[in-house]
Amino acid sequence: MTHLAAVVLAGGTGERLGGVDKGALEIGGVTLLDNVLRATESAVLTVVVGDKRPSAREVEWTREEPPGTGPLAALLAGVELLDPEVTPFTGVFATDLARLREPDVQLLLETLVATTDAEAALFVDAEGRMQPLAAVYRTTPLITALRELSPLAGKPMRALVRSLTVVEVPDRGASEDCDTPAQLQALQDQAAATRP
Repeated sequence: MTHLAAVVLAGGTGERLGGVDKGALEIGGVTLLDNVLRATESAVLTVVVGDKRPSAREVEWTREEPPGTGPLAALLAGVELLDPEVTPFTGVFATDLARLREPDVQLLLETLVATTDAEAALFVDAEGRMQPLAAVYRTTPLITALRELSPLAGKPMRALVRSLTVVEVPDRGASEDCDTPAQLQALQDQAAATRP
């Protein structure tokens, strides 16, 4: 059974973008959050970790306690709402993956399912960096690893990656995030140029 849950981390402060709510930024008339929600429509349950706001489809909302204690703490808050027997696989995605599409999510899932000894399938970008917030995990090892790493406040995502058996998936651009005004402008310009 390959039932997939999705956890979207949408509680970051967007400091390099002036402290904006990154999930609410629009590219081509679609918010960054809604783009990720479209890409993860195949998930039987989607949890968004962040402040509640309008979204393209029904999701569960939660927040790490206290808010702002980092992506690992946020991820644990999200997976605490999952039942590994119902959703044995969990996609984990940052809210600002403007190029993420459903085939990218399916590629990660299919790779993990086919690699029976792996606990996670992560995109690897052109510079060779693993992207733990553009990945699909086996739910039980993910939850176990997060609990064993606690306390999580301030710990980097690579601590999670180091604790799991990972299969790397070459990225086609899906893990490119939107962290700076220049990146945002480039994405908006590209969307405008391709608009019919």
